[in-house]
Amino acid sequence: MYQSAVTPLNDQAAPTAEGGPALMRSINLRELWAPVYRSRFAVIAIFVVVFSLAVAATLLMQPFYQATATVEIRSETQQVLGTEDADATSAASPTDAALFLDTQLDIIRSRSTATAVGQSLGLYANDAFLAAMGVDVEEVTLSPEARRQMVTDTLLDNLDVNLSDQTRIAEISFSSPDPVLSQRVANSYAENYIRLNLARRSDASSYSLDFLREQIREAQERLGQSEREAIGYARQAGLIDTANAAGSDDSSPQSLTTASLVGLNDALSNATTQRIEAEQRWNAARRGSLASIPAVASNPTIQMLQQQRALLESQIQELLETRTENYPAARQLQARVDSLDEQISSIASNVRATIREEYEAVAAQEQALRSTINQLRTETLDEQGRSIQLSILQREANTNREQLGALLRRYNELNAESGIQLNNLSIIDRAEVPGSPYWPNVLLNVALALIVSVLLSSIYILGRENLFDMVRTPEDVGSRLRLPLLGALPVAEDVLADLADPKTDVAEAMNSIRTSLSLLQGGIPRSLAVTSTQAGEGKSTTCFGLAQGLAKLGRSVIIIDADLRRPNVHRLFGLKNTAGVSNILSGAGGIEDYVARDMAPNIDAIFAGPIPPDATELLAAGRLQSLIRDLSSRYDHVLVDSAPVLGLADAPLVASSVEGIVYIVEAARNSVRGVQAAVQRLQQSGTPIVGVVLSRFDPGKAGYGYEYRYSYNYAYGSAKTAR
Repeated sequence: MYQSAVTPLNDQAAPTAEGGPALMRSINLRELWAPVYRSRFAVIAIFVVVFSLAVAATLLMQPFYQATATVEIRSETQQVLGTEDADATSAASPTDAALFLDTQLDIIRSRSTATAVGQSLGLYANDAFLAAMGVDVEEVTLSPEARRQMVTDTLLDNLDVNLSDQTRIAEISFSSPDPVLSQRVANSYAENYIRLNLARRSDASSYSLDFLREQIREAQERLGQSEREAIGYARQAGLIDTANAAGSDDSSPQSLTTASLVGLNDALSNATTQRIEAEQRWNAARRGSLASIPAVASNPTIQMLQQQRALLESQIQELLETRTENYPAARQLQARVDSLDEQISSIASNVRATIREEYEAVAAQEQALRSTINQLRTETLDEQGRSIQLSILQREANTNREQLGALLRRYNELNAESGIQLNNLSIIDRAEVPGSPYWPNVLLNVALALIVSVLLSSIYILGRENLFDMVRTPEDVGSRLRLPLLGALPVAEDVLADLADPKTDVAEAMNSIRTSLSLLQGGIPRSLAVTSTQAGEGKSTTCFGLAQGLAKLGRSVIIIDADLRRPNVHRLFGLKNTAGVSNILSGAGGIEDYVARDMAPNIDAIFAGPIPPDATELLAAGRLQSLIRDLSSRYDHVLVDSAPVLGLADAPLVASSVEGIVYIVEAARNSVRGVQAAVQRLQQSGTPIVGVVLSRFDPGKAGYGYEYRYSYNYAYGSAKTAR
């Protein structure tokens, strides 16, 4: 049993000196390029067709002009009164700011904005706008509502709104076949967007004012009702509220009785104070002498009388210095002094009596106040029970009064703000008439054509490679067929002439195949069958080339043409097929009668002979094995040119008579499944396939370049240069 020691010629699985990255070992760019190269004409055709269609479409497309207006969108407005849009001026989170901007962009894209643009430009009046936009309406009579709907849809379909990166600048673009129309519509969008924003603010203010008016009216009604209920209850309960009449800031109600009690309490306090003071004065006047009473001492009349008395006393003393007490003048002066003493005593008594009267009057007043207060206290306790409901009604009235005041203040603020409509939007750049169309975009169409071409080409290549799964390269022999590779024969116009010239690629490839056979375990088998999947794959030529290669080594070789259906060996030698294997197998003579000797140095041959009516029965008779054994004893190597495998039973019969099989596979002709089926049939014979020869292999046509070729001229030239 012979086993191959030959590995594929192009084994890319070996690692590099540094180990090689795994990605480069798993992805072979040459293998990716090969299918593309094999389908190059179809790929070129796809690219030409797609690009031609792209160019034609670009030339036939209606040009569109795009005009752009830019609008600044601020999230806050300038404050004049300091109260307008207080919520908008508060700090907002980034999420809220983003939502605000997205909302504004959707407002621009809304149907209400499109309707305002159509109305401001008069687009709903006739079909001129639709005709300018390329909408075919000539055959249809549109109703006003249908035209309005179609115009609005056309505006929305050709509108493009974007927000500049990292800014609050909105770009409003409109596309149409007319550059002037594009400019007008884009500017109208910007203007109507701002106008509608102001209108929404004005409507919001009007709504707020109307709402506040209604609330104020209701608050006034509630206040009037609550006040009437409070007054009615006070009248019914006999309660008189003196708080508001007195201007008190106390919101709690005060009845007349309570107010009187409060006043009498104050009066009682004063009366008590006065009574205590009067009592103290009376006690002091009652216990001491009249002269010691302060009121007496401070009485002006008494003081004047005392001065007169002192003057008289001094006159009496002067007179007594020269006269006696009985002196008439002295007695007159003394009489006058006594009269003054009586007057002083009388006045002092009157003063003390006055002090007593004051004390008694104050004490009587205090007692009267106490009596009155005690009576009012009882009445006040009765009123407090009745005034609770009055307090509730009055608090409700006060609440309604405060609510009415707040509503009036807010109404006045909004009324002032309604006349100041500031806007958070402003036009930065108005749209200008575009100078050139933006569509069709030549670069975009080219890019799309390139993408489509690549996709279609990829689909074609994948479909072709999978539907026509051929054995194309030496790697396919090892990876797809799981068979050892002996070598690859290049394409040649005249194979026999190239085999005769040792400098040709064919001759070098045949030498490589012979070397691969010699490296087999056990050496080159003595008997080899050469077969293929189909006819015309080069098995006869390969058999002839192997015979020449072995003969050059000085070994004797005989070629047996066992293809009894389409023999070809005799043509290689330029002879006629008159007799041969069919005669031997049919018993028409011995071996020596049909051996063609010295066809080439060390090469003999037995031609196929006459084509039998049933080649399979002739080969199955068992004489072929005897023939090959007999020739193996006479020659170093016996090479049998067998019939193809598929569809015939000849090849397995021939294979069972030899020691090894050389399988010929023509590049890019046989499917992998077909070769695998043929190999399975051969393996049933029990004879091993020593290797596969890939015939008619063209690296350039397969898309693999020239790394598979071995150029003798290149090697010879290099050696000559080296010498």
